[in-house]
Amino acid sequence: MTINYLVTHSGGFHADELLSSAVLTRLFPEADLLRSRDQLCITPAADKIIYDVGGDYDIEAKIFDHHQSPSPLRDDGHPFSSFGLIWKHYGRAYLLSLNVPSQNIDPIHAQLDDDFVLTIT
Repeated sequence: MTINYLVTHSGGFHADELLSSAVLTRLFPEADLLRSRDQLCITPAADKIIYDVGGDYDIEAKIFDHHQSPSPLRDDGHPFSSFGLIWKHYGRAYLLSLNVPSQNIDPIHAQLDDDFVLTIT
């Protein structure tokens, strides 16, 4: 998968998209980070990951927003943040990129999700 653009909203920033950006820029270091609300920028394309903007959660289209109603919910009923959605889908690859031993990926991913990611709104 070639990702050329990581797209989030412009304006003020929060921990949500900042942490998502940290994970995604590690995984896709050649991708340009775009901060925009322009419809052309937030229109899905095969080479884009769109997060915290776009009004949808669609894995196939690579849109990871949590602002729509109803918002995406975890199995326990807690709402996801966009960082939670990014962590759900890219967190394991991020841990692998940090050279975490493969047998530790799932438990560390779950523990970080419970203790850290869940607190980000």
